[in-house]
Amino acid sequence: MAAFQPRMSPVRALKHRPWPLSRVVIPKLPVNEAIEEECTPYYDPARFYPARLGDVLNHRYQLATKLGYGSNSTIWLARDINQFFLHVLHISSTSANAWYRWRWLREKYVALKINSTAHHSRKNATQAELDILKHLSEANPLHKGWGFVRRPLDSFTLKDGLARHLSFVFEPLREPLWIYRQRFIGYVIPSDVLKILLQMMLHGLDYLHSEYLKPENIMIKVEDPSILENSARDEYEHPLPQRSSSDGCTICLSRNDFGISEKITGIIQITDFDLSVRGDRPNSGCIQAEIYRAPEVILDAGYSYGMFLKARKLFEEVDPLQVQEYDELNHLGHISALLGPPPKELLDKGTRTDRFYRSDRPFRGRIIAPSDFNFQDSICNIHNEDKRMFIEFVQRMIKWHPEERSTAKELLQDPWLYADFDED
Repeated sequence: MAAFQPRMSPVRALKHRPWPLSRVVIPKLPVNEAIEEECTPYYDPARFYPARLGDVLNHRYQLATKLGYGSNSTIWLARDINQFFLHVLHISSTSANAWYRWRWLREKYVALKINSTAHHSRKNATQAELDILKHLSEANPLHKGWGFVRRPLDSFTLKDGLARHLSFVFEPLREPLWIYRQRFIGYVIPSDVLKILLQMMLHGLDYLHSEYLKPENIMIKVEDPSILENSARDEYEHPLPQRSSSDGCTICLSRNDFGISEKITGIIQITDFDLSVRGDRPNSGCIQAEIYRAPEVILDAGYSYGMFLKARKLFEEVDPLQVQEYDELNHLGHISALLGPPPKELLDKGTRTDRFYRSDRPFRGRIIAPSDFNFQDSICNIHNEDKRMFIEFVQRMIKWHPEERSTAKELLQDPWLYADFDED
């Protein structure tokens, strides 16, 4: 009797199969040189999942190339091998007999965010992020801003010994806004393009009632899926250098520059909700990247929806990437130079106010902002009426009192967003 031969299920036979591991020799980086996530604050390799190119995760997602990293996660472009073949019926021109040809569907790619294990300051943070993502996905799909907010396609947990890594699956995006603006002369997004981007952001913000934005959290969507396939193929045939650590971890370089977009204005999505909180109730403590912090956050006077919204670094002089170390006192000094002294009622609410202001409320530091630190002199890429209306638009957002800042819905009515001006 012939031995039993197990048969592959019909459904499984139609699925994409993982690419075999590339045989190309991968260039190696120096062992003593920190790269990518190793350069983030408080990096601990034990907290990161040891992902490698070619791995198939959750029996479905094959890692194709690394897209980026953060202090608590790595982001990967992955093939979804659960996609199916397309079965097409053809009729031969020389025969009445029908014959079949198997063709590939275009391979589907996803972005995979693999979270690190919980840091002591981020206990349950990844689960909270997933809860917020699900809430945002389901809240109101009919809202104009729903499509401008990133939504999860799937989630699962990876095991590495005793560690658990909650992972999210998203639609892949092209690039963050800070890379997108490099496509323009002088790294300056033209006013007419910026207005369209801002309208999309504000619709997204109106949907979120979000408390902060920064260029790293605003992503441009991929306009052509073939870009992803080309990137995966390029990594397979010409892999970027990697570095293997003594602990066995492999750090890959990110491949996240997809070249110049075929479209002048890309569709945006708002991303990264790992430190988000509900904004319809009072909150306290630290939030936002340092140079984007609103004064009530620095003073710990509580915050809700009325946070700063900025599409560029207004306070370059306190950016730690520019001046090595962030200085809260200096930051408040620059805000004071721009807006004048803070209102007493705001200072009275702050649990940290005494660090920056004496009991009779004079500032402990000195105003070290340059004399030309004002809206008029800080904005030099637009001119005349366009500039005047833009400054009025910005001033509606940057105020001491949170309740005086315009909401996203109010900003969408600002005339500057819809005004046309002849180029100078």
